[in-house]
Amino acid sequence: MRILSLILSLAISRNAFGQTPAVPPGEVTIRVGVDQVMLDVVVRDKKGQKVVNLTPADLEVFDNGIEREISSFRLIQGGEQALVADAVAQRPKDGAIAKAPRKLDPLGQVRLVTLIFNRLDLNARTIARTAALDLLKNEFPQNVYMGVLVLGDSLEALQPFTNDLGLLRKAVEHATSGAYTEFIADSARIEQQMMQQVGPATAGESVGEQAQAMSDATGGSGGKGPSGDPGGAAMAQMMLNMLQLARTSELAQTGRAAIWGLMSAVSQQYQLPGRKSILFFSSGFGIPQGMEGPWRELISTANRFNVTFYSIDARGLGTTAMNQEAVAELKDASSASRANLRKGSGLVTPAMAQAMDTAINSGKANGQDTLAELAQSTGGFLIANTNDFRDQLRKVSEDIETYYQLTYDPQIGKYDGAFHKIEVIGKRAGLHIQARSGYFALPASAGGGVLLAPYELPLMQALNSNPLPRQFSFQSAGVHFNANGPGHSSSVIVDVPISSLTLQQPQPEAPYEGGLSYVVLVRNANREVVRKLRGEIPVAAPAAQVAALRASHFLYNEPLDLTPGRYTLETVVSDKGSQKVSARKSVFLVPAAGPKLAMSSVTVVRSVHMKEDSTPAQDPFLMAGKVVTPTISPSFKKSDVTGLSFYLVVYPDKTEAEKPRLAMAFSREGEALGSGSQELGEADEAGRIQYIATAPVDKLPPGNYQVEFRVKQGSQTVAESVSFTLD
Repeated sequence: MRILSLILSLAISRNAFGQTPAVPPGEVTIRVGVDQVMLDVVVRDKKGQKVVNLTPADLEVFDNGIEREISSFRLIQGGEQALVADAVAQRPKDGAIAKAPRKLDPLGQVRLVTLIFNRLDLNARTIARTAALDLLKNEFPQNVYMGVLVLGDSLEALQPFTNDLGLLRKAVEHATSGAYTEFIADSARIEQQMMQQVGPATAGESVGEQAQAMSDATGGSGGKGPSGDPGGAAMAQMMLNMLQLARTSELAQTGRAAIWGLMSAVSQQYQLPGRKSILFFSSGFGIPQGMEGPWRELISTANRFNVTFYSIDARGLGTTAMNQEAVAELKDASSASRANLRKGSGLVTPAMAQAMDTAINSGKANGQDTLAELAQSTGGFLIANTNDFRDQLRKVSEDIETYYQLTYDPQIGKYDGAFHKIEVIGKRAGLHIQARSGYFALPASAGGGVLLAPYELPLMQALNSNPLPRQFSFQSAGVHFNANGPGHSSSVIVDVPISSLTLQQPQPEAPYEGGLSYVVLVRNANREVVRKLRGEIPVAAPAAQVAALRASHFLYNEPLDLTPGRYTLETVVSDKGSQKVSARKSVFLVPAAGPKLAMSSVTVVRSVHMKEDSTPAQDPFLMAGKVVTPTISPSFKKSDVTGLSFYLVVYPDKTEAEKPRLAMAFSREGEALGSGSQELGEADEAGRIQYIATAPVDKLPPGNYQVEFRVKQGSQTVAESVSFTLD
């Protein structure tokens, strides 16, 4: 049954190891009680060998240019565990580091390594395959888990995180055997032929300027190339114009896809502590105009979540001409500008129309610079201009296994969310130090030691304001299931209409872009934070699909295990495009479970889809191999629906011989309309009856409706209700 004209499903990734920590650790964080910055540091000598015998006296740490005293210092090797951030050794008066007991993080021993292959041509695929397989020949401890992904127009997973080298080798072969750009070589060959047909530059002019000069000399009929054929030169220039426009378009497309894809890969890695590395095999990409902000956000997010990039330029030794495209674009921009000045009338060429954009993009066409910045800004390094990556990849594997972990007191006077630059300097001669560029000065939020990421600061301030801001519409709610039954006892649902968000087009012909960020706090009856959920979600669509996007919803459904009791749900959402913020608070109950008849909350069904491999078996909305997507904003247009479906779970009393019976009673604006009932089937092996009830609504007049669901078994009766609106 079709409920709405379009539903936008945004998947929320879960931990590859089946856990969803309540407090996502970042690379450097400020905790309640002990304000300490934690930092991973890799140290090598002038010969490139790792240094493992340092003491705190060998390093100096500067925070925003001010030297800070190292509070704790530890070498992490192989399968050892890392410290949690508030486990700080005390410094005696003599300056030595005391050997005080340290609290270890049980998940801190895990090392995550993600291999991402990005748009590789035939030669680059061969180089990347050899390099990745060489990496897998290194000896890694059992606590190193690797995953394999491919980044083209979107990010695709080929191998979940595993330490099975056989599976990883198979995934690498797969990732480097497919063709992203089969026709690049043919296109380059044709472009070279067209350049030859236009003719060589005699005064350093660009190809575009040569063709323009021919056109001017012949009154627009075309000049003569080396073959003496003016028509051929004109057609050659037409082909070159096509390729130039395609190159500019590809720069924007591949740059956007790469940045958003890498953001997706980075943004979910907060869910495990410890050192996390991404090996990015790429031929490079430019940062298109309008994407400077997301690019900075990508690097900031990587630093926040302790993710280090190692960029591998898979073009190998063929990168000597990497600046040729940039030079060519700049020449074409200059020629178009000169032509604009001297051309009083006539047709405007594509180069003239795009002169300014071409000049701007020409400075971003060297994709290797982008790869270098990505790696160096996150504590890694660039591997480039070689066909033999073995030595450099051995250093990468050493970085993954061996590093120093230190903490220090930043002595922050004001938690304003500002960026603090970190510099780690070695006192010994010849030390090469890799460390992250800094952290954000953020306060610990009230209750439960909940940590804040930079985007959360204004959201938390909004939750503490009175009255709560309500600058756009969204809904959130907590629903309950049977605490003694299978699966989770409850679920938190957030529903944001995309029509509430601001979607903007950064430049003509570009996709419309926007996004949202959210924070959800679940507090118990004592006002303690028992769960915290958060996220940053980018939203984008081409112009042809933006109307459908605006008609869709962002739906977030997070199953929770909560003990019986009364809970307060505090939800705040920010619109990235307008910086508007809305917040709401609501109460929900998780009832105590027992052997008697029980019933879950009732939710309106928005859609039903087949379960995915990542769907947890304990998801309370998983039913017979399908997943129910609920809605908590049940307002519908009569023209869009003919019927509504409702999802509920009944937990029969096993001691009762009588089967439970379900009754539904409809009312509109408080006036009873009618009811119906039917006997329910048998309970499953888990002792529950999952049920979807569908009611026709196409003949109902507009208004506000309430449906009461009442289940009776013997002398026992339980009831729940749900409301919806027909416009």
